[in-house]
Amino acid sequence: MFTSVMAKARSLLDRIRPGPSQDISDAGSERRGREATGAILALISLIVIVACVGAAIALTQVRSLKSEVVALHRELAPLKERVAQLDQAEKARRQAEQQQDAKDKAAIERSNRLGETQAALTLSSEEIQQIKVYIKPAPSIGAPADAIKVGDFVDGAMIPLPSPLTEKIPKLLGARFTIRNGVIIIVRNGSRRVDAVLGSN
Repeated sequence: MFTSVMAKARSLLDRIRPGPSQDISDAGSERRGREATGAILALISLIVIVACVGAAIALTQVRSLKSEVVALHRELAPLKERVAQLDQAEKARRQAEQQQDAKDKAAIERSNRLGETQAALTLSSEEIQQIKVYIKPAPSIGAPADAIKVGDFVDGAMIPLPSPLTEKIPKLLGARFTIRNGVIIIVRNGSRRVDAVLGSN
């Protein structure tokens, strides 16, 4: 009986206690689990490192772009000031031209109103000679243009007569002149009509 009981107990213990093959299987499973966990941790570490490197590169590029933008702003500032100055100068020039055009139109209208009643400017031969002493037109070059007559409208820039001349001939005070086709054209103050035409002879 004792032998039979011992045999049954051994068989029961053998069933309860894991055998060597089961221990080896459990150890292999645990090792594979540790290896899988290590591989996952290594992959996560690699992803984190790559992300950190990418973020550092992106931050460096952003800083470089900011520096370039600041440099461009510094370079554009003088150009903007220059453009603003040119705009102001252009506006001033246009305003001056508009004012001059308005003055010319007013003078023409005044000449139209006074054209019929305005007395002709008569100059003696001595006064004409004095004018030619101060104003010496260059001879006309090229084909002769249409002759300008007293009473015709004249446009363009006009030059005030020299003050020594107007002192000698008071009737020319405030008058202006220009030279066209080798002749002297005189216009009295506030007029755009030709008041005298003096040839070069």
